[in-house]
Amino acid sequence: MLFAGSIILPGLLASLAPVRAQTFTDCNPTQRQCPTKAGLPSTSYSVDFTKGPDPGNWEHTGTGSINFTESGAEITILKQGDNPTLQTSWYFLFGRAEVRVRAANGRGIITAVVLESDDLDEIDWEWLGGTPNEVQTNYFGKGNTSVYDRSGVTPIQDTQTMTHIYTMDWSPEAIQWSLDGVVVRTLAYDAANGGQNYPQTPMRLKLGIWAGGDPGNPNGTIQWAGGPTDFMQAPFTMLVERVSITNDAPAISYTYGDFSGSWESIIVESPPGSRAPQRVVDLPLVNTTLAPEATAPAPESGTPAQEDVDDELRAESLVEEGDDGEVSQEEDVKEDVEEADATPAIPRRSYTTPMVKRVRGMGSAGRLKR
Repeated sequence: MLFAGSIILPGLLASLAPVRAQTFTDCNPTQRQCPTKAGLPSTSYSVDFTKGPDPGNWEHTGTGSINFTESGAEITILKQGDNPTLQTSWYFLFGRAEVRVRAANGRGIITAVVLESDDLDEIDWEWLGGTPNEVQTNYFGKGNTSVYDRSGVTPIQDTQTMTHIYTMDWSPEAIQWSLDGVVVRTLAYDAANGGQNYPQTPMRLKLGIWAGGDPGNPNGTIQWAGGPTDFMQAPFTMLVERVSITNDAPAISYTYGDFSGSWESIIVESPPGSRAPQRVVDLPLVNTTLAPEATAPAPESGTPAQEDVDDELRAESLVEEGDDGEVSQEEDVKEDVEEADATPAIPRRSYTTPMVKRVRGMGSAGRLKR
């Protein structure tokens, strides 16, 4: 189940969700051998777009406008057909992506913060321009769009007038989506079709905006987006202030060792002077953060950015596994964790060293079904 404040999209509406403009691959490594992709060689990366662009780490794709001002990166649809996107020029494998963003307004306009891999594993935040008081979470494994039962909706106010911090924590065991430091959803590995649809391959971060309500789109896409877009109301602009990424498997590059799409198959070329290329399963992954603190009611207005807290002082989140395999977080957490309920927390980067622990059910992943 989801955390308090989040709901699963109704079946009809969820079935209308489209293939998003920001998601594509030029070579799918579950179907053929693909070139090695550049990795983030450090354990962390951050950028403050209010101070200007960082062209060495970002690429501009699609049509439309991307300007850097004292407010941040302004990503704008100017006319019908625009779909501007900023994406990292490198990939990372497991960790955390945190983005401070203000969503765009406009009926049918979709603001998207997406983690995506070359085999179309995907973890999303999405905002519909016509519904400013909610945000959607979603995920895909290997581009499987045969069933749209993965979306969740979280109420939040002021998404189009104030920036908020949206976080994706990603490990082999679970994914957590957090809003202004509060966990709003957790997905356990086994809940994603026994792991077959669990995102688990090197990803890049994509920040973009597109018109789901474009009259040229299928009717189902237009309906999901909230209706047809009136391009006479353009421009439509999303704003990104800051981005920070934690990388649990630093690498010069990542290579798919076979066609399975399993994280265990990924070969990591480590930074110079460290070690020869190895499969990620044999590496000591970086232990960088604990799970976010226990949930509180979701913020209803612009909440100040949560300051960095010494990891040793942050309490482990308690969780309760629901019938559907997703995880609901306990509302009340005792300060003394050892006296807490016996239900274990979802592990957050508490891997063995070297990484020889096999995730239950991991194996050959599903093929592309797009």
